[in-house]
Amino acid sequence: MSHTYTAVGWNPQKRRYDRTLLLCVVAALAVFGGISFARNPDTTAETLLIRSLGFTAFALLHVILSIGPLCRLDPRFLPLLYNRRHMGVTMFVLALGHGTLSFVLYHTLGVVSPIASLFGGDSGWTGFAGIPFQPLGAFALAILFVMAATSHDFWLRNLTAPVWKALHMSVYVAYGLLVLHTALGYLQSDTGPTAAIVVSLGALWLVGLHLVAARRELRLDAATGTRADGDWIDVGAVAEIPENGARTVTVAGDRVAVFRYDGRISAVSSICKHQNGPLGEGRIQDGCIVCPWHGYQYRPEDGCAPSPFTEKLPTFAVRVQHGRALVAAEPLPAGTRVEPARIDGDGVLDSRDFYVGYGAPPTPRQSRFTTRAVAMATGICLLALALVASTQRSLANSRFEFGIERTFTGKVELLPYPVLRVTRPGGGASVWMLVAQGKHGAEDLVRAHAGRAIRLRGSLVHQGEQTMIEVAPDSVVPLDAATSSLVPPPAIERLGRMTLRGEIVDSKCHLGVMNPGERRTHRACAKLCIRGGIPPMLWVEDEAGAVRRLLLVALDGTAVNEQVVDLVGDPVEVTGDVTRLDDILLLKVDPATIRRL
Repeated sequence: MSHTYTAVGWNPQKRRYDRTLLLCVVAALAVFGGISFARNPDTTAETLLIRSLGFTAFALLHVILSIGPLCRLDPRFLPLLYNRRHMGVTMFVLALGHGTLSFVLYHTLGVVSPIASLFGGDSGWTGFAGIPFQPLGAFALAILFVMAATSHDFWLRNLTAPVWKALHMSVYVAYGLLVLHTALGYLQSDTGPTAAIVVSLGALWLVGLHLVAARRELRLDAATGTRADGDWIDVGAVAEIPENGARTVTVAGDRVAVFRYDGRISAVSSICKHQNGPLGEGRIQDGCIVCPWHGYQYRPEDGCAPSPFTEKLPTFAVRVQHGRALVAAEPLPAGTRVEPARIDGDGVLDSRDFYVGYGAPPTPRQSRFTTRAVAMATGICLLALALVASTQRSLANSRFEFGIERTFTGKVELLPYPVLRVTRPGGGASVWMLVAQGKHGAEDLVRAHAGRAIRLRGSLVHQGEQTMIEVAPDSVVPLDAATSSLVPPPAIERLGRMTLRGEIVDSKCHLGVMNPGERRTHRACAKLCIRGGIPPMLWVEDEAGAVRRLLLVALDGTAVNEQVVDLVGDPVEVTGDVTRLDDILLLKVDPATIRRL
């Protein structure tokens, strides 16, 4: 950006970088989404997209947080640092897509406001493992939004570099929240160890990398000069300072960059006014110190940025004595001109490449290194995403015929939840549960027709032997009594008293509207559905994978939605009387006796 904050055109390096970043993101989404679909072709498109966006953003965040310490350890990573803001904004867009889809699908269309559902709907939890994970993700997304919104240099200049830097250091808070968001959500729903191992390795990598970089910085801070004559600090032999480069030492607790150029020595604060970058690792080009992070420039003799820029650095008096560079122990006010100290002889040229993104194209050696670094980072991320995607738990074979409406005829009954009893072609009857659109039960639509035959339109939801109809609004038409008599009487079989262990789920999402429609990741949505009148079910799965689903009914035959809503999403033990009604199982239970495991 220019000093007036007007947009400037991308140079060829930035265009190449952005194209590469976009290609890597598309590859990550394709790898995770493709493998997930191949493993679970019955996964709903919404779930597939939510997971792909979320894990791709999380992987990209690991790359972003790795760049800073890598640059401290090896300046050849600096081209990645120069373009890191693009990567951060891209990561936020991916996270925003993940969060928006999750919010719309899990917290809207219910009887509770979406915001109340997000931050208060997942109540009734006990213990650390039950902490609601979705608010943690929302807080992290809010932090990432602030960072993306303030990434422009306008905010950097007006907030000042220290404030802006402190604000953007909150990315580590966001990262911690996202680790908890993943651990308390997805990792509890997907019970395999692979995803937990991948997330743990990512966290260990970042912690270890930052500790190594911090140790290097501590060694640099320990490189203090020795007290020489009076208030002068000996910072080392002039011959050890590279030509057009600097040596960084700590003077009175602050880092000072001592530059050698054109037979002269100058010293300025090593902290760039832009983003606190390390000027001591920069170079002098065209008579100015160039920051290695983003190319900000300062004159070495007075620490001032060239016009029209106004940034100023504190300067230090310097002198040369017996071939050694001496720096005054106290800094001068920012922008104070100091006559450079004259030296004899030629300096030693630094052989390292120095590349700033907006300037000349990188040397072939730097290009090769950057290409290898990007390829390695991309490969590691794709491998991690592939491992997580390929080891996701298998999902149920379910269907939701969204957008496809059929016409159905049958007899309405309340169990106490509304169902449609229809005649099977081979004789007997089947029981199909009825629900309304969104997260609402169908009782208001069909209560007036209980015990009578009706015709309605709706979309099928089915899994295994159980079927549900999402009733279209204003589609219920009563039929004559003769039609009601065509439906055979119910076949009732009392199976006795049983104690079962499983999970309470909302029947609509569980049977196919969402897949997966159970466990921790679906808990908030299930509570909203059950509060809205969706029939609650006990989902029981044994070690062999055999599944039974039983409609929960109170002992007096009434609905138990409100009594069981706080038990949703957790393993429970339920004791009650089981009855088979045609092809559906009913479990009569006292809700007060349901025990959370």
